[in-house]
Amino acid sequence: MRRELRKIMKYRKFGQSGLNTSVISVGGWKNFGNRLSDVETDTIIRHAVDHGITTFDTADVYGPAEAAMGKVFNTLDRDKLVICTKCYWPMSDDVNDRGLSRKHIRASVEKSLQNLQTDYIDIFLCHRFDESTPLQETIRTFDDLIREGKILYWGTSAWTAEQITAAFEICHRMGFEPPITEQAEYSLVERQYVESKLSPILSKNGLGLMCWSPLASGILAGKNLDQGISPSSLIGTYSTQMRDKYHNEANVERAKQLSLLSHELDVPMATLSLSWLMAQPHVSNIVVGVSSLEQLQSNIAASDFVLTANIRNAVEEIFSY
Repeated sequence: MRRELRKIMKYRKFGQSGLNTSVISVGGWKNFGNRLSDVETDTIIRHAVDHGITTFDTADVYGPAEAAMGKVFNTLDRDKLVICTKCYWPMSDDVNDRGLSRKHIRASVEKSLQNLQTDYIDIFLCHRFDESTPLQETIRTFDDLIREGKILYWGTSAWTAEQITAAFEICHRMGFEPPITEQAEYSLVERQYVESKLSPILSKNGLGLMCWSPLASGILAGKNLDQGISPSSLIGTYSTQMRDKYHNEANVERAKQLSLLSHELDVPMATLSLSWLMAQPHVSNIVVGVSSLEQLQSNIAASDFVLTANIRNAVEEIFSY
């Protein structure tokens, strides 16, 4: 049975690296260790693995998420998992407990290794760009950690095209290991930056793309469209900034048009949204937040959906920019 389930999942390389990833990964923000119990976390992660998901995304700043996920990872076959975590954001009032200095990166890696109950991290991401630390110091630290075996690869998250270019220039000049992926916001409602600015840099440098917020906090899956924002939803509970960004009149109207197309095709909105992303250039991996087993199953189904040219054109007509 497990072998049959895995046939649904698709796998890709992270850019031009040798590392394979399931096209869908499970993200830990605000769910694991927060909204979900340890039992629910265990059930969801095991179900994901049984259905061929290999990649899991978290961060030091996600509170108890790393530790909650680590409890489950410790009971699984570690070598079959691709674990991604990040650092940058302040973790305390300590002036050195933030950013991308050598001191903070090393401290963050050690804490994440402990939380995740593992000897190594597959991909360690810079959660943002650090204007206050020399870029060469940051990259040299990652290169050292790779050589020590504490991390296998590194990448960037929410960096500009100019910042990524500067990183590759240093790597080529100094012989450091370059990043293998950028983790960027990319969805049907957030297309322009990736497609107009980032895409040429990804092509030039052979960089993979991990997509975060692929369903725009649920509106591209049909959530919170007709009766306002549910107080128990993620967008209604944790972040007014996300609520204002995603749940605005223009986005809701376009999501409603996608809902009509979804009903016409008898295909879930989330499947249309995620399969469209999978068809875009450079996309290695799509990070989905999961608050229930049903939600996970819906997201996994997108990997098996065939997006025809006609459906793709219909979707893009709704979300043109």
